[in-house]
Amino acid sequence: MSTIKLFNIYHSFLIKKWYLIAYILLLFLAVLAVMIGVNQVNEKDQAFTIGIVDKDQSKETKLILNAIGDGQSLGNDLSIKHYNEEKARQLLSKKKIDGYFVFKDGMTKAFYKNGELPIVVNTYDKQSVESIIILQLTDSVYSRLMLSMGGAMSYTSLYPSASENELLTMMTDMLFTGLNRSGSFDDEPIKVFDTFSYYTISTYFVSIFFFFFSIFSILKMNQKDALKERLSMYHFSYEKLTIVRSVFSLFYTTLWSILGLWVIIHFLKPDFEMYNIGQLSLDIAYYLVMIFLVFLFIDIAFRNILNYLFKVLLTLVILLLSGAVIPIIYLKSLSAGLIEALPFSIAFNQLVEMLLNNYIIDTHPMYYWHLGIMLVLVISALYWRYRR
Repeated sequence: MSTIKLFNIYHSFLIKKWYLIAYILLLFLAVLAVMIGVNQVNEKDQAFTIGIVDKDQSKETKLILNAIGDGQSLGNDLSIKHYNEEKARQLLSKKKIDGYFVFKDGMTKAFYKNGELPIVVNTYDKQSVESIIILQLTDSVYSRLMLSMGGAMSYTSLYPSASENELLTMMTDMLFTGLNRSGSFDDEPIKVFDTFSYYTISTYFVSIFFFFFSIFSILKMNQKDALKERLSMYHFSYEKLTIVRSVFSLFYTTLWSILGLWVIIHFLKPDFEMYNIGQLSLDIAYYLVMIFLVFLFIDIAFRNILNYLFKVLLTLVILLLSGAVIPIIYLKSLSAGLIEALPFSIAFNQLVEMLLNNYIIDTHPMYYWHLGIMLVLVISALYWRYRR
């Protein structure tokens, strides 16, 4: 039986059963949408709003407030608002803000007299994570503020003839430099993936595999006994049917991977930039082709119970050894680096790095080895079946 006729068999089946593909598509879209929704809710929960009450009203405290600004120089997801004390107390009691600082009356005079800054911190409680973070932030800001103000005092001692305008200019420079978290230190931040963002990418990665598996299985279910008996009359017909089924599955899974990627970029809004789209497309294409080749090899080389066992094993590898469910960092000590070299581990790691960090990544050298090995296995299995 010609390959074209086999394509027509599956094509007519998919036209009649189009709702199966629509159902699978909607199911995976719903799962991805839930993960993105949870991630966005989590991001909102992580944002802090802190109030500042300036009871001192000196030019120094005004400089401090100008240096702090809206809080972005102190940390991400941090918003700072200016209130009077009564308003700040009301908002805190209603949990509209996470806490507030009070610059006490006479704070500047106390600093010039005693070298101390009487700043009061008010939080809703002392045990919650939000309160602990605010107190830690206060320690950080206080230390840098003391350094900046100490520098201002040294300046006035060394240059007693400096004009008020020169003193204000110097204090402004000191405060802006000291309170900007990257201004005083040339630090290299450690990138830590947000858990919900990580598992949203993980959901997308795993969904590609299960989408292929679902289409592949649905098409295989269409091979009724009568069709199998009829095809058995033709040499190499089962193998042709498997190749056609794999190509159909690859085509529809590619469409899903494009749609899913668009949803992630559009709604999750990761750090990914479009100039990296070429490498990202290559990574996803590698993943799709590897799934295609592995399924093709299993269905051609193995029958009955062995076929099921290898598919279960493949599913476990995707779920447990790719980093999608258990991050690779927890498995490093168990495998001496072997797990990191697995094809699906490489594909997932590069997908995460590009989408969440927008790293510019070269094509992994193991891509070619993995694809070459799988092509040799598939061609060998096809040749063996053809010669039988």
